[in-house]
Amino acid sequence: MENTREIASAAVYSILEEDGQSHVVLRETFNRYPELSSRDRHFIQYLVQGTIENLILLDAKLNQVSKTPVKKMKPWIRTILRTGAYQILFMEKVPASAACNEAVKLAEKRRFHGLKGFVNGVLRAIVREPSLPEENLAIRYSMPEWLVDRWKKVYGAKTTEAMLKAFQCPARLSVRWNLSLASKGQIQESLEGQGVKIEPLPYGLAGCFLSDFDRIDALEAFQKGWIQVQDVSSILAGQAAAPKRSSRILDLCAAPGGKSLHLADSLEGTGQVIACDLTPKKTAMIEENKRRTGFSNLKIEVSDARIFRPEWEASFDLVMADLPCSGLGTIGHKPEIKYRATPESIHSLASLQREILTASWRYLKPGGMLIYSTCTVEPEENIENFHWLLESFPLEPVPLTDVLAEGPEEESRKEGWLQLLPGTHGGDGFFISKCKRKNQ
Repeated sequence: MENTREIASAAVYSILEEDGQSHVVLRETFNRYPELSSRDRHFIQYLVQGTIENLILLDAKLNQVSKTPVKKMKPWIRTILRTGAYQILFMEKVPASAACNEAVKLAEKRRFHGLKGFVNGVLRAIVREPSLPEENLAIRYSMPEWLVDRWKKVYGAKTTEAMLKAFQCPARLSVRWNLSLASKGQIQESLEGQGVKIEPLPYGLAGCFLSDFDRIDALEAFQKGWIQVQDVSSILAGQAAAPKRSSRILDLCAAPGGKSLHLADSLEGTGQVIACDLTPKKTAMIEENKRRTGFSNLKIEVSDARIFRPEWEASFDLVMADLPCSGLGTIGHKPEIKYRATPESIHSLASLQREILTASWRYLKPGGMLIYSTCTVEPEENIENFHWLLESFPLEPVPLTDVLAEGPEEESRKEGWLQLLPGTHGGDGFFISKCKRKNQ
C-alpha cells in the first residue's frame, strides 16, 4: 500500500488538478484503503484539507523560493511541493527532514527523476526561511482577493476577517437527533456508551456536537437512524419550517436528504414528505438515508426543480427550496469552493434560483409556507432574491421570531429572513427565509 503522504498527495491532485470535491475525494480515498489506522486517516485528512485550505498562501511562499512559478510547474510537482510545504510550515509534529525526503521519494516514484533536486532545493529553502507572506487578508487566509473585497463592501472589514478566520478553524461535526425514533436520553446514552464526547448545539437545537470517535458509521445511534449529520445552520432551516402534523411537504432540491429527514421526523409518522433531486445519483443519497432511518412518510422522486409540474399545483402545505448556490458559506468544509467561484457564476446561480422559485410558489396551497434557503453569504443569491420573490408573486413574509426564538438577528427575523455568517453566528454561512401564499 502507498504511504500516507502518497495517498494524501493523490487526493490533493484529484481535488486541485481534476476538479474533485474534497469531501467526496476523501470519502472515496478512505473507502479505497479500509486498512488505514485512525491515526493515518487523521494525518491524511489534516494534510489534504490543510493544503487545499491554505493554497494561496502556500503558492505565495513557493513562488518566493522557486525560480519556476507554481503555475508553470508540472501538475504533479506542484502537488508534491504544496503538500511538502504545508507539512513544513503548519504541521509541527512532522520533522522538516521527513517532509523533504518523502517529497523527493514521491517525485521519483512519479518518474520525475530529473526534478528530484528541484523538489529538494525548494523545500529546503522553505525550511531555512519559514516566515509566511501575509501582506494582506487574501494571502493570509488564502481567499481570492475579489471575494475579500466583495465581502468587505457588504459586511465590513471586521466581519469579513471573522468569516475568514472561521473558515480556517477545524470544522466541528454536528448531528441532529431524530426524536420520533428515539428519545434524547436514549441517544445520549448510546453515544456516551461508545465513548463519544457530546456537547450541546446552540439556539436550543435538538442535536449535539460529536468528538472523540473514529468513524460515524460505526456508532449505534447512526446505524439505527437516531442521528443525522447536519450543520447547525442547516438544522435551523428545518426548524424554521415548523411543519404541522399531517402536512404534505415538498423538498425540491433535497440531496443528500438532511432537511427531508428533519421534516419527516417533525411530522412524527404523519403526513408526507416528497423529496426530489435532479439525478438518480443524487436521489440515491436520499434513499440511503431513508433506509437507515426508516421514515415511511418520506417519498423520493427524480425531478427537475426548474420545470413546473401541473399535477402538484396548489397541493402542498410547505415547500422547502434549499436551492443550488455558490456554496460560499461552506468553505470551512469544502475549501476548494473558494477557488472555483466567479462573479459570473454567482450571477448565473442567482438566475437559476429565480427560475426554480418561479415554479416553486405555485405548489403551495393558499396559506402554504415556502422556505427559501441557501448555503452562501452572497446577497445576490439571498436577500435580493427573497425581495424579488415577494415583489413578483402573491407571497408575504412570515416572521421567524417564534420558530427560531433563540436565534440571532432579531430584526431581520421579524421580517422573515436570517443571514447566518461564519465567525459571527457559528456554523456555516447560510440564508433562511420564510413566506406564505396569500389567500386569494
